Amino acid sequence: MPEEKKIQYSIGVDIGGTKMSAVLFDLVKKEVAADYKLATPKNSLEKFLVMLQALIDPLLERAKKGKGQVTKIGIGVPGIISAPTNKNEQGEVLHCNNLKILNEAPIGKILQEKYQLPVWVDNDANCFLRAELALGAVKNSASAVGITLGTGIGGAISINRDIFQGVHGSAGEPGAMVVDVVDNTPMTLEEIYHNLTQGNPQAKAEEAFHGDELALKAYQEFGRYLGLALASIVNLVDPEIIVIGGSAMHSGELFLAEVKKSLRAKILSPKLKKIKIVPAKLAQAGAIGAALL
Repeated sequence: MPEEKKIQYSIGVDIGGTKMSAVLFDLVKKEVAADYKLATPKNSLEKFLVMLQALIDPLLERAKKGKGQVTKIGIGVPGIISAPTNKNEQGEVLHCNNLKILNEAPIGKILQEKYQLPVWVDNDANCFLRAELALGAVKNSASAVGITLGTGIGGAISINRDIFQGVHGSAGEPGAMVVDVVDNTPMTLEEIYHNLTQGNPQAKAEEAFHGDELALKAYQEFGRYLGLALASIVNLVDPEIIVIGGSAMHSGELFLAEVKKSLRAKILSPKLKKIKIVPAKLAQAGAIGAALL
């Protein structure tokens, strides 16, 4: 009898500022077969790598028990990733503002040596948009902008369904856009986000939902700034649609109306003023997008 063909899986890992999530992804059925989450260690690279392996190992075991084969591992990192110059490179973490232990860490190489599997590393927002293009809210769109709101603010751009990486792999960073000047000091969108939410978006959102006027005002102000940043991106790129995801979208009703108002007020093209802004469809978009690398 011919040998039974093994199920082909990939593992995708989404590294966040507070938690890491991973999926075992069926490459034929295009669906998640299993998933796992752990907290993100921030105090040392060694502890981080131990926890990362503790995230991956159960999924490898799950694939083995199901008589499947893991063919690759993808990692989404919330930072600047160098673009691989050849097929043997994984992508190197150059800068990770909200998880500094990963700065210049060769996690792709480390994991490839550990598991003897191809490992690919990309920006987490690129992974998010890649998944939403393949299976989610923008699967019928050719050109889209993806925004992730969580510990920080990430972004990605697709042109003709390809993620636009830029020459050095660092395209799509809306959090670094200067959107105001305070006391002669340029302020980025992410700096304003941290200031308005006092570094804890979840706690600030809870205050707002309980009627705290200052918290409500802070989120409306953030919505205005995010709308300004998106208007600049739309004027430059001319996309079909914007998809927004990330943990902060649980409080989206606090700021999305202001985002849309501010965005449309600053868009130049009359046709673009009707651009759609949609929430992400996939709960595990970052990890799925990493699995699709």
